[in-house]
Amino acid sequence: MGKKTKLAIFIFLAFIISSYVWFDFFFLKINGEKFERELMKAGEESDVVIVFNSGGWGTVPLDRAFDINPVIDETKKLIEEGDHKVSVVQYFRTEDTFFAKISAIREVFFNFPDSSKAFAGRIKEFREKNPGDKVIMAGLSNGASFVSAAMGEFKDENVFAIEMGAPFWKKNVESENILSLNNQADILANGKLGELLWSVVKAPFVWAGSNLSGKWMSFGEAVHIDGHDYYWPALKGELAEFIEKRAGL
Repeated sequence: MGKKTKLAIFIFLAFIISSYVWFDFFFLKINGEKFERELMKAGEESDVVIVFNSGGWGTVPLDRAFDINPVIDETKKLIEEGDHKVSVVQYFRTEDTFFAKISAIREVFFNFPDSSKAFAGRIKEFREKNPGDKVIMAGLSNGASFVSAAMGEFKDENVFAIEMGAPFWKKNVESENILSLNNQADILANGKLGELLWSVVKAPFVWAGSNLSGKWMSFGEAVHIDGHDYYWPALKGELAEFIEKRAGL
């Protein structure tokens, strides 16, 4: 093995190890503290807190999460109609950099074993200090998998979860406080592997064709997953029933 190859392997391993160290010992703590401060502030202003988890890497702010923003907004309005004060707090699962996303790969592949526990711990602390408040965790796609893993840490009747389009490999948690919403046509949620593979295979060509024609597109946008779209009109009935009958709102 040549010196250049050894050096490349060393740099690669150092990068991977340092990213994991950063995620476990720095990001989870700093991000968790910021999240807890926002939760506590929300608790002062509201009696219901919706905790939002975006899809993908969990880095897209709610105001730019155009796929799920309307659902969160309408859910908030629905609860407010019942004379409740509602705040929305977002939890970011990593940072929006290449290094940070690499650091989070292990969590994604293994259903968020560490980050979901850290996240749940912050919510438990919030509930101890705000026993009269209710928490509704809402997630889309990978965000739904994350929320599902976190629900495994709770035996709290005032913590609820709304999962939309969770991938078929998510950790299954049995709880009456979970509302799982999956479109029948969603190839990711329903594990249609052949169609998923085709979506990945054709993505580079879609991405290249779009960008070469002057229409900028991220690679993530090029990986179109059929049926993986969740809109308020289709969800309203089940969400309204869950919020009223299960969450008591």
